Amino acid sequence: MPRKKPKKVTLPYLERVALWYLERYGGTSERVRRALDKRVRASVEEHGTDREEGRAMIEEVITKLRRLGYLDDAKFVLSRVRTLRDRGKSARAIRWTLMRQGADGALVDEALEGEGTDDLSAAEAFARKRRIGPHRDPEKRAEMREKDLAKLARAGFSYDIARRVLGD
Repeated sequence: MPRKKPKKVTLPYLERVALWYLERYGGTSERVRRALDKRVRASVEEHGTDREEGRAMIEEVITKLRRLGYLDDAKFVLSRVRTLRDRGKSARAIRWTLMRQGADGALVDEALEGEGTDDLSAAEAFARKRRIGPHRDPEKRAEMREKDLAKLARAGFSYDIARRVLGD
């Protein structure tokens, strides 16, 4: 089936796309900006519209969404930090994930500090979820210790935290 022809970019169209994107995925201002810019680029290629005009419309849409409260980077970052902490992610992994999604580094650091949970509790959640260390079959614990340390290290936890979780 051939791809649908991209629509010509207008302000109401970009607003609809932004609202749909936020409803479906949520995200930071930067993620919404990237999604809308993708539509603008397609419109420029297909219809010959002005790219700078499209970028100006994107900024207008983002400003409007912020004013209406649909787009709040601080709330999104705090929510994602809590979710990722509950999944057993390290502070380093959370920071990397959110920065990749376009979150401001200062917001991420503030949310990580404000959350107050440390890497030890996140590492324990990770170990419980992956059934490693103290959550592994006692007969295999000793022989799998190095692999468990490696799993924790790849997840972004320090050697000291990993040793404490494994009960050393």
